[in-house]
Amino acid sequence: MIAINNLVKTFGNVKAVDDLTLTINPGINGLVGENGAGKSTLLRLISDVYDADNGNIYIDGLKSNLVEAKKEVFFLPDDPYAPKNYTIQQVFSFYSTLFALDKDKFLKTMKKLNLPTDRKIATFSKGMRRQFFIALALSSKSKYILLDEAFDGLDPLVLDAIKQEIIADAENKTYLLSSHNISCLERLCDNFILLSKGRCEKNDNIEHLGESFVKYQILAKEEITKEDLENLGLKVLSFKKVGSISNVVFYDNIDEKVINNHYHVILNEKIAIDPDELIALEMLAARKEDR
Repeated sequence: MIAINNLVKTFGNVKAVDDLTLTINPGINGLVGENGAGKSTLLRLISDVYDADNGNIYIDGLKSNLVEAKKEVFFLPDDPYAPKNYTIQQVFSFYSTLFALDKDKFLKTMKKLNLPTDRKIATFSKGMRRQFFIALALSSKSKYILLDEAFDGLDPLVLDAIKQEIIADAENKTYLLSSHNISCLERLCDNFILLSKGRCEKNDNIEHLGESFVKYQILAKEEITKEDLENLGLKVLSFKKVGSISNVVFYDNIDEKVINNHYHVILNEKIAIDPDELIALEMLAARKEDR
């Protein structure tokens, strides 16, 4: 596993990582948070691209700056480098001097993604280039695969194919996938790590996210507003109107009588929160707590 203890990284007056302590366990981990939450900085610290101002990172018990630890980490940044005049095969050979790669696996993945291997990388579109580098990451023999915003701009069919490859590959590896786009990580990750302003707000599996939230559909003869509900002493996390129905997420379990006694209620029903909505709600809660 990767163990992070009291990690701090600042850039000028900005504390990108703020006394961060967490454990990254085997499987597929989603690293989520708003832009500027510290996701990319954390990945660069784990891969030893950046030096920490304070704290430690251990990879299977070894400090992350040791050669033995670095061999176990493959980091794919959001804008990876490739010599523009190189063919795909030449780029693969170039990265093979830096990482232990499985060429047969690389070629099989490229074939599954319908990507040519005899063209120059400069002729690839942005989406094709991303797919190529993900195929490169999947061919890595390293134990820990770190991908920074690697799925941006991929069409749904390609994204689904890549997800299936990652799921199959994660049986013997640990993935840490950063994204500000939650939909990219849907039905993929075993665990989610939520960062907010360089701090860890959540590190848990999807089943335990949003345990303190409750969602209601409310329809009344009167107009319902978020402010009215809060004035009743209810803690509102999210308020959305769908036609005449108010979809409201509260921080805690509520006494429905508070609403029923205040409005002429036609419908007041507790409903399940969609798993894909939970991460967004956790991010929203973290943002409000920071304020």
